[in-house]
Amino acid sequence: MANKTTDWGKVSKDKELLSRAEALVKQGAAQGDSLSQEICDELNSMTGNGWKTDRYKELCFTYDWPWTVQEVVYALFHNGEYPDKKEDEIHAWSIENSTESDWDVITFFHLCTYQHEPEKTSTFDQVDVKPLNDELLSAFAGWEIEDDWSATDFCTFCCTNKENYGLEKALKIYNGYDHRMLHCRLFNFTEQEKETVLKLLKKYYNHICTDYDMEKAVKQSQSNDTGFDADDMSAIMNLLSAYDEPQVINRDYLEQNWEVSSYDEDTDEQLDFYIDEQNNHTGDTAYLFSHEDGELHLLQIAHIITRSSDAAAYDKLLAEDDVLCRLEDEHSADYGAEFITNNDCYLVCFKEVSS
Repeated sequence: MANKTTDWGKVSKDKELLSRAEALVKQGAAQGDSLSQEICDELNSMTGNGWKTDRYKELCFTYDWPWTVQEVVYALFHNGEYPDKKEDEIHAWSIENSTESDWDVITFFHLCTYQHEPEKTSTFDQVDVKPLNDELLSAFAGWEIEDDWSATDFCTFCCTNKENYGLEKALKIYNGYDHRMLHCRLFNFTEQEKETVLKLLKKYYNHICTDYDMEKAVKQSQSNDTGFDADDMSAIMNLLSAYDEPQVINRDYLEQNWEVSSYDEDTDEQLDFYIDEQNNHTGDTAYLFSHEDGELHLLQIAHIITRSSDAAAYDKLLAEDDVLCRLEDEHSADYGAEFITNNDCYLVCFKEVSS
């Protein structure tokens, strides 16, 4: 048996030896549980390990994912210990308006990808990635370009720095549906190199997220009662559909989700005004339910005063007689109402919106 190699510096420069080791790892992975004694013996002779086939099977199985073949070979010469690998992920996209969190947007995009639903991402701006790729090539001059990646639109760019065997640096940029969202994976990048990538991405995309965690996003979706289960295709489709279908606005929905202020209660003339506390500025939509006609009427906020902006001034207004009538006249409004919520107090004037 050969003496165990200890001079990794020398081994890492022996391209012929490393190439043969890579070929053996791939053969071992292909053979699976039936990894031959011949491969075991040759790897032992090469590395000086003296291992049995089961130990090599264990390492060869990790080839391609989650480790590269170079990282597996590195482990063969380091007593089975894989190199420390630092991985960063960046998601980049452009969209004019988005009320969801970055994590919700990325999760939605991932779900569309899983279900092959590209039309549902049409609100995202398309970006020509060729100029970005060209700038990345200039920024990382001398790195190796993986030509095989260019054969498919799934990965729009891949380059590596292979100066340190088993500790390679790699940048892979995956295209999301016609370049509407880029998923970037950075391996073993320094903070300065990562900043270079971020700076270039910001030239082409107006949203950059560097802390997305799919597992956390799934848990977050579950906690929001979406019913999302990563392994349940029907649940994924239901979640996707929710993005497509407009919300049905009816009285039950408003009672559950909006703030209500009622006047002339327990009479046939009762009026229930509804505002969305997350969207309650001048010009925003509101609703009125009239018990007299049993209809839901569309309103628009003509003017709104919040107690949180100036509590003393707000309380002074409330001391006035018929303050709502005065505010209605001043702002040419049809209705006025006060709302008292857990978060704030509001004096709101409304205008009717013709249907």
